[in-house]
Amino acid sequence: MLEVLVAVMFLLLVFYLVYESYLKKKREENKKYVTRELLMCSNCNHIIEKTFEPGDFIGLVKDQCPRCGGKMKITEIYNVELSI
Repeated sequence: MLEVLVAVMFLLLVFYLVYESYLKKKREENKKYVTRELLMCSNCNHIIEKTFEPGDFIGLVKDQCPRCGGKMKITEIYNVELSI
């Protein structure tokens, strides 16, 4: 009788773990991300956050600073989770 109880408990544990991994996978699939980049002016250290464009990389001189007209370099590229 004890062996049957242990076998049933083991099967319940296996089913529970499989179900939890399925739920975790579903939660991960539903997350949406957007890639952003930070640009910093080399003169006045003004920072702008923009949407990432393919081909951009850290250190790329991309724009002119709206404050002083200096060079804006990409300093960070990262993903942000969208909250829905």
